[in-house]
Amino acid sequence: MKPATGLLITGISILFIRGQYQYSISRDRKCQQYIGSHGNIEITQEDDSVFCFHQHLYQSALDASPTDAMLLYIRELLWKSLSRCHGNGSEEWRQWLTKEKVCNNGTCRMEERRINICKKGQNESKTKATTSKGCRMNNADNGNSNNTCEVRRTNHTKAEKKAHHCSWIRKEVRAMNRSEWTQFVNRLNILKEAIPVRGHRSFVPYDVISDLHRSNESLHSSHGGPNFLGWHRMYLLLLEAAIGVPIPYWDSRLDYDMTDPTDSILWTSEFFGPGFGLEDSGPFANWKTPDNESLVRNIGNNGSLVSSDMVKTILRYRRHSRAVEPILNSIEDIHEGPHRWVDGQMSSLETAPQDPIFFLHHSFIDYIWYMFRKKLRKRGEINPALDYPCKGPESHHSYATMFPYGNLPNIYGYSDHLESLTHYVPSPKCPDCGNSAYLYCDHGIRRCKSKAVTAQTSNIRNEKIKKIRYRIRAIGIIHLGRKFELHIIDQRTRGDTLTFLPLIDRVVNV
Repeated sequence: MKPATGLLITGISILFIRGQYQYSISRDRKCQQYIGSHGNIEITQEDDSVFCFHQHLYQSALDASPTDAMLLYIRELLWKSLSRCHGNGSEEWRQWLTKEKVCNNGTCRMEERRINICKKGQNESKTKATTSKGCRMNNADNGNSNNTCEVRRTNHTKAEKKAHHCSWIRKEVRAMNRSEWTQFVNRLNILKEAIPVRGHRSFVPYDVISDLHRSNESLHSSHGGPNFLGWHRMYLLLLEAAIGVPIPYWDSRLDYDMTDPTDSILWTSEFFGPGFGLEDSGPFANWKTPDNESLVRNIGNNGSLVSSDMVKTILRYRRHSRAVEPILNSIEDIHEGPHRWVDGQMSSLETAPQDPIFFLHHSFIDYIWYMFRKKLRKRGEINPALDYPCKGPESHHSYATMFPYGNLPNIYGYSDHLESLTHYVPSPKCPDCGNSAYLYCDHGIRRCKSKAVTAQTSNIRNEKIKKIRYRIRAIGIIHLGRKFELHIIDQRTRGDTLTFLPLIDRVVNV
């Protein structure tokens, strides 16, 4: 294989080169202890198993097909993320990732295995009309019409019930115990290591995963329409398959209500590391991005964290058509504020996942969707798995391929099965705030808040501003891609967004 700075395999943008490493036979022997009942290395409670798992997974992909190794590696991660609860049903999910999609006269199916159907003219209660795209016009909020595709259920009832019992539990980051947080951070750092394989250059699993969010085709499929929710739900599950533990969520409402959210305990070495300047301390200290730049942040510069009112507004909607793009005050719309609020790599579509905060933020966005779906079920009018809106660009149509996730259709992202793989511990609430040492109950607003790092005095505030300006100047100019939109701005933000140049193109098409 020829050296390169990057590869693009069927649209999957990846970083592959991280330096030449000598393969370690002794390490290979050590990894044998993590071989499971099926003869493959599995992630266990031991953090070292994460390294061995990815080394084995990529080595197996290389042995099977050197030219398509990265594609096979990603597909194996996807398969593991979808099938961890299904035992003998695992092969079926593998076929979903590899079968070709066939569409005829408005009917879409997977070759030899029909997954779902969206036909013109199928009757259903409350149906008003049909559209030329094979979707029905149903009643929606405030009397407006909504295009929604029906999904015909397959025979996964038993598998879905089993999934409910083995789904992973996500907690708010400040509600985790320290051992849970430490394990999560340790495993992310292992993913960031250069992992050697026999006869080839090493690769960095975290960079491969972050680059799935980089190509134009991925970004078009994952933003600006109803597929935003399902695509990112898949993305979170893929990372969990890679680290073997649940991803916590960052409920930024707990920080929004503070006098100054930049004072939150989260921006210390105990949690996310520095909020200003280079990430030179904390759990992600000295990380280098695939673009060979340091992680940087500039919290509170622009945008907005998510407020309680924003979430309440979302939960009042009665259909997905009102909750998804293209429309203001959608879930995707409010999600963009924290991206710009954190700044640095997080502010750009192409680079956001390079900062691990991305996954904790999106875990919270998924939690909002999780609560929204529960509300729909409670009202008893709408099945959220069937309520996929026919709106947005073509890449977001219900039967468009959920690129780059094999050949799964976008509508699969709304499935009950995918949702059943994750459950959430509710965000801490007053009066006990989950007994977290990092939160307290503000009885005036009856909501929990994050504890602050410093006292709120004018002298300390002035000194803090001086330090912020110094650290911003020390960053210099960074390379970033397209910025997230800026529809909602917290009046408390400073307006000193970091200076940046266009992202350097390091992708090679093969």
